[in-house]
Amino acid sequence: MDKTKISLRYYAEYIALKIFIFFIFLIPVKCTKPIAIVISKISYYFIPVRKKHIINSLKQAFPEKNDKEILKITKDVYRQFAITIMEMIFFNKLKKEQLKYAINIENIYLIEKAFKQGRGCILLSAHFGNWELLAKSFSQRHKMSVIVAGQENFLVDKMINDLRTTNGYNTIYKDKSVAKKVLYALKDNEFVAILGDQDANKQGVFVPFFGRAASTAKGPAVFALKAKCPVYTAFCVRLKDGSYKATVEEIVIPEDMSENEKAEYIMTEYNKALQSYVEKYPSLWFWFHRRWKTKKLPLCS
Repeated sequence: MDKTKISLRYYAEYIALKIFIFFIFLIPVKCTKPIAIVISKISYYFIPVRKKHIINSLKQAFPEKNDKEILKITKDVYRQFAITIMEMIFFNKLKKEQLKYAINIENIYLIEKAFKQGRGCILLSAHFGNWELLAKSFSQRHKMSVIVAGQENFLVDKMINDLRTTNGYNTIYKDKSVAKKVLYALKDNEFVAILGDQDANKQGVFVPFFGRAASTAKGPAVFALKAKCPVYTAFCVRLKDGSYKATVEEIVIPEDMSENEKAEYIMTEYNKALQSYVEKYPSLWFWFHRRWKTKKLPLCS
């Protein structure tokens, strides 16, 4: 595809998204959830992106569940994701105080503890619940940067970035300068949030996740060890009544390990923490992603 066709496609996608958001803004906020549910049903039955992949992943993660239970969770995965997207659209209509208290954050004292140490903090989260709202809420309490991946469509990427940074947090793009920017932010006593639940290709460390070796980015652990800062986990849970909660927990790193062992330990503990939440709230995790895409090669004898 030549550059002209690519540009036309980018503009078409951007304009379509702008029109969609314009009409959504005309709808009362209380009506957005029912609309999200309708969109999720249309997607599930008529635009089933990676539906087979989600079903197969759920079957492997929850072998004790029958087909009816698996399909129920799959439908709810679509529904929860549609609700998350709909909520993101309305972020800029919320005031700072509304964002700050949008989530009931437990163990909030750990935030102050990290701040007083003055070395920043690595906050490990995941594509779970409304992860964007969690980042927005945290950023009202303490200066924060979030590592993000750029979108192919630069127009859509700017739109999403504006949603994130308005009354929110700084963004650090995954590029060649990411390590330098993260360490600078930590030196400035910032929280740096990283969603570590995606396949990290061959560069990752293979640690267990639902009983299978999953390539997991070790960058978060490396950053924390270099900056000598604490590592916390926090996952946003959307409750049945529509409210949110998140619990901040610290990964305590043993001293009697090498740097490589510490990095692997941190990411193993992260996967354990995330798995415990996914087991309890399976439909809140982003199962669309191919989490176990990269296979661990056998050791040569």
